[in-house]
Amino acid sequence: MNIVALLSKTLGAGGGFDQGLNALLQMRRVAQAGGHEFQVLTTEADNLAHLESLGLQAHHQPFGRRDRLLAHAAGSPLLQSWVRRRRWVGPTEQALQRMGCDLAYFVGPDGRSAALQRTPFIATIWDLCHRDQPEFPEVRDFHEAAARDHEIRHQVCSAVLTLCDARSSAAALAQRYGADPARLLVMPFAPSPALNRPADAAAEAAARAALGLGGGEPYLFYPAQFWAHKNHVRILQALALLRDNDGWRPTVAFAGRDWGNLSHVRATAAALGVQSQLQVLGFVPGDALRALYAGALAVVMPSYFGPTNLPPLEAWTVGTPLVYPAHLREQSADAALAFDADDAASLAEALRPLRDEAVRARLVQAGRARLMAIDAERAAAEQALAEHLARFASRRACWPAGAAQSAAP
Repeated sequence: MNIVALLSKTLGAGGGFDQGLNALLQMRRVAQAGGHEFQVLTTEADNLAHLESLGLQAHHQPFGRRDRLLAHAAGSPLLQSWVRRRRWVGPTEQALQRMGCDLAYFVGPDGRSAALQRTPFIATIWDLCHRDQPEFPEVRDFHEAAARDHEIRHQVCSAVLTLCDARSSAAALAQRYGADPARLLVMPFAPSPALNRPADAAAEAAARAALGLGGGEPYLFYPAQFWAHKNHVRILQALALLRDNDGWRPTVAFAGRDWGNLSHVRATAAALGVQSQLQVLGFVPGDALRALYAGALAVVMPSYFGPTNLPPLEAWTVGTPLVYPAHLREQSADAALAFDADDAASLAEALRPLRDEAVRARLVQAGRARLMAIDAERAAAEQALAEHLARFASRRACWPAGAAQSAAP
């Protein structure tokens, strides 16, 4: 069987891109172990060099106007009827056919799956935060939530298998969208591939200095793009409380691309008088991430969205303490200092123990243990994925490659 993985995110997507790379490497390993062929198709030409650096040779096929029309038609019975009568297949699916694809694999949440008319696919859904936290503008404005609902409903109803990040996500997909639990597989995230290389203290110190963090003083680190739901302002409010109540003025480094909320974060810092403690690094490529994690007093992540995120895994990998919201305890368990994401005083209280070396050491040890537990969960999920692939390969043998099929009576 020939499996083709599709990657549509680019490096600027941050964690979404890193997780896509993780998914590609994982599927290649599982597919080849099962005797299946594996190929990669990306919609973005800029990805080709990144993929090659990981030993992944990829084909490039832009997602064009006809592909977008076909994806849109999936939401309209009238348009879909028109497409069915004309047996329309878009350029992306034609590229898959030329590659001999038996099973497409979307490595991240991707409404492009709706453009496929004949090719079976595996879907990936990371979260349902447009339902869990619908008040945030990035999932509320201009009916974004309705658009996500439509895409997710199509994916879970049409996919051979849907991969999701946590048990709570699988339960919500079944409850909210009628997904068949037998076709849902919980696949835990993995740290960025950029963190897998050996530590180099001198190179990491130089990388931090190049980013304006060369003084040697530990800092709080938050790797997150500037969306409202990332909750950067809670950290700033906690800094003001620590200054006023404890006389402690730690620096906080924010790394991530601005999606429109950075000006608000800067204005909040100025209003609170903590702007001198703020370092905005912008987007930081993966090769500098380890240096930022390694130099941090702790990773502080007050995000509302989950149930899982990459920075906790990356903090544990490098050996950096984690401060994480209590409502995301499904991921962190006891390997983080927990706080209420709505309460700056709660966050300040969680940050205070970080000045104790024994507390930091305990958190590092707990993080390593938690990472081992997640690795074991992922290994079991990979075995289940291999079984799903073998089952699909058995069924795929029932029809010839590229043969036109009529609708079942």
